[in-house]
Amino acid sequence: MMQQESKIGFLWQYVIACIHPSQYKELIKKKKGAFVGYVAVLVMFLVLIENVIPFAAWTASVGGLENLVLNRIPKFTLEKGYFQSESPIDFTIGGVVHIKADSSVKEFKESDFKSDYVQELLVGKKNILIKMPGGNQQIVLSQFKNWKLNNKGLAEMLPAFYMFLVFYLVVLLITKAVQYLLVALAFALICRGSVRTTEGKIVSMAESFYIAVYARTLAAVIGSANIALGYMIDSFVLMIVTVFITMGFIMRGEISVLDPQPSKE
Repeated sequence: MMQQESKIGFLWQYVIACIHPSQYKELIKKKKGAFVGYVAVLVMFLVLIENVIPFAAWTASVGGLENLVLNRIPKFTLEKGYFQSESPIDFTIGGVVHIKADSSVKEFKESDFKSDYVQELLVGKKNILIKMPGGNQQIVLSQFKNWKLNNKGLAEMLPAFYMFLVFYLVVLLITKAVQYLLVALAFALICRGSVRTTEGKIVSMAESFYIAVYARTLAAVIGSANIALGYMIDSFVLMIVTVFITMGFIMRGEISVLDPQPSKE
């Protein structure tokens, strides 16, 4: 069933994955290299709309990071292990990243994190709290007693920050790819055998995995777009809807692979 390679064009694969699950049989005939390319481009697109575009749009809206640091945020200093600012600093990036610095707060606690944001950076007089998808982290400022930082110094550190962003983007791409494939594998294990032929035949594990990867495409794109737009649709409601869409696509994909027409058990 997977021996003769399909001649479907590269971009047309995504169209089929999103709206024509009855043609998944043709997609899984393509070579493994094409499948790897499909996942790689899809993951890059998801990161682009979920992270890169919102950050780029926000950066442009503040006139660039250097302008933000030197002219738009209040004057601040980090000296002798204490953070001090003329007034609180509070802004969001793309509706998903929240940054708040307030020297009137002695120490921020994890209870100060807001569930509305995927990532947060809270800077108090004596500590920094960071919330990331992988977990929370605290930095105690007393360990920087011999370090002095202000707006100008932070601006001078921006080239290093840009290098960190490149590294972070690479890590983000790898993490997104692994996450996508693991979720697809879970769908493959759960949904394999949901369709059988009259003789009781079901798709192979490899076919089930390929089908699940393609079936998740539409849900993943919708989810990333929703994040980029600041969660216009409640994330829980969207998750429920996209799970049903994905499972429906998988069933239709299995029907396309099991030829002649199977009967549902």
